[in-house]
Amino acid sequence: MASDTELWRGTDYGWWLAADTSGAVGASLIAFAVPLMMLATTGSSAAATTTESICVVVQTVLGLAGGVIQDRYDRRTLMLIWGASGVVLSAVAAAAVMLFGNAPKTSGHGVNGANAPAFGGPYAHVLPIALLCIVVLFSVRDGLLENTSNAMLRGVVPDEQLPHAMALNDARDSTVTLAGGPLGGLLMTVGHAVPFLTSAVLSVLGMVSAWRIRRYWKRATVDDSGHSGNADDAADDAIDVSGAITAAPRWRDALDGMIWLLHDRFQRHLIIAATMVTGASNAFLLLTALDISQGGSQLISVGFINAASAVGMLLGALMASQLVNRVPGGVLVGVMFALLAAGFTGAALVPSMVGKAIFVACSVLALPAGNAVLGGLSNTLVGKDKLGRVGAGSMVLQYGAYGVAVALAGWGMQTIGYGPTCLILATVLVAAAAYALTMRSLITLPTPDRWAEHIQRWSIAQF
Repeated sequence: MASDTELWRGTDYGWWLAADTSGAVGASLIAFAVPLMMLATTGSSAAATTTESICVVVQTVLGLAGGVIQDRYDRRTLMLIWGASGVVLSAVAAAAVMLFGNAPKTSGHGVNGANAPAFGGPYAHVLPIALLCIVVLFSVRDGLLENTSNAMLRGVVPDEQLPHAMALNDARDSTVTLAGGPLGGLLMTVGHAVPFLTSAVLSVLGMVSAWRIRRYWKRATVDDSGHSGNADDAADDAIDVSGAITAAPRWRDALDGMIWLLHDRFQRHLIIAATMVTGASNAFLLLTALDISQGGSQLISVGFINAASAVGMLLGALMASQLVNRVPGGVLVGVMFALLAAGFTGAALVPSMVGKAIFVACSVLALPAGNAVLGGLSNTLVGKDKLGRVGAGSMVLQYGAYGVAVALAGWGMQTIGYGPTCLILATVLVAAAAYALTMRSLITLPTPDRWAEHIQRWSIAQF
C-alpha cells in the first residue's frame, strides 16, 4: 500500500519504532521478573503486588513533572537519556541478583514447586530490599521519561497517517508487553539475572535507534512566557535544542493536561472508562501469573495467559490498519469495550488455564483497532507542544487506577482467594464497558476522514 511506503520510507517512523520497541521489550522483561522474585524471596503475593503498587505510585506522581519536561526539551535527547539510564539500572539489577541470590535452593519461600524461582545463600534476605530500591529508581525514570516516545510520535508521522501508525504501534506495544511473560520465563530458566542483562542490551539498541531519528517536530523558540512557536518542518535534520526552557517548570503547567482531560465531558467520560479497564485487566493478568507460579508450574507456563493475549492482539493487529479507515470508529471502540468485558468475565469463570487463555485471547481481538481510533483522535485534538502533558495526565489517572487495583487485588487474593478476586475485577470491566457505551459522542464516531465534522458537531474540546 502507498500509505505503508510513505510511512516507512517517507518518515523516520522505522527508527522511532525500533527505539520504542527496544524499550517496551526491556520493560516487559523486568515487569515479569521482579514480582516473581519478590514472591519467591518473601513467600507473599501481597508483598509482590505491593511492590508493584509502590512503583506505580512513584511513577504516577513524577509523571506530571515528566509531561512538562517532554514538552519543553528536545524529545530525541530525552529518548537517549531514557536508554542510557536503562543500561545502568538494568546492569545494577543483574549484579544484585548475582550477588545476593546466586545460590538457588530446591524450593522457594512459600512458593510451591521446584521450578519456581528460588534463592539462597547468606545474603538472600537482602535481595528483596535491593530489588525494591532498583525498581523504584526505574519508576523515577519511567515517570519522567517513559511517555517521551509517545509524545514524539505525532512529530514523526504526519497527521493523516496517525491512525495507521497508531494501529501498528499500539498493537506492537501491547503485544510486546504481554508476550514478555513467556520470554521472561524462558530467560529466567537460563539464569535469574538474564532478563536484566537482556534489558541492558535492548536499552543500548534503543539508544542507537533514537540517535538515528532526524525528521521530527521540535520546539523552535520559547518566549518569556513559556509559549513556543511551532517547528513543523519535519525535513529539517538539524538538532534544535533552543527550546530548552529557561524558567523552572511550574505545577500549573504540569497539571494542564490532566485538567483538560477532566474538564471536557467527552474526555472525562472516556478517561474514566479507560482507567477502569487499565486497572482491572492488568491486575487480572498479574494475579493469574502469580497464581500459576504458586501452583508449582514452570516459569515458561507462568506467561501462558499473557502469550494467549499476545496471540489475540496479533490477530487483531492484522485487521486493525484496514478497519480503522473503513469502519466507523465508534463501532470499533464499542466492540473493543464489549469484548474486553465478555472475555475477562469468561476467563474469571472458567477454571482451566486453557479456557482462561482462550477467553483472554478473544477479549483483546478488537483492542488494536479501538486503541488506534482513540489514540489517533486524541493526537489530533492536542497540539504537538502539549502532548507530553496530556500523556502525563492520562498516565497519572490510568496508572493510579492500576496501582490501586493491584494493591487491592493482591490483598484480595491472599484473603478471599484468586477466583473471587478475579470475578470482582471482571465486574469492573463490565461496568467500564457499560459506562463507555452510553457515550453517544463516542459510539457515533465516524471514520478518520470525517473526524473534523464530528468534533465540531459534538463540541469536543481541543487543547
